[in-house]
Amino acid sequence: MKTTEKGGALAKLAGIFCGQPQFREFLDAKWQDDAPYDTPEKAADLVRRVCEVDKRSKLDHDPAAAERFHDRIRIPYVRWQLGKGIN
Repeated sequence: MKTTEKGGALAKLAGIFCGQPQFREFLDAKWQDDAPYDTPEKAADLVRRVCEVDKRSKLDHDPAAAERFHDRIRIPYVRWQLGKGIN
């Protein structure tokens, strides 16, 4: 019997981010060549590619994927928000 890893806090955060129009605007600005990221599905696909995972749940079970999420997505997004004056 195969056990499926469930997503935790990081997978949930990635999902929340992808649903936010502001986050998709950030993705458009940061990854201009592949823009627009005008749907949550397109944003989620980019997050998976950037974090080098095939599903979000791996963000909570693979330390290297979690580090990539923080370094490549979460921290740059927070900095982008601060620069835009978005709280």
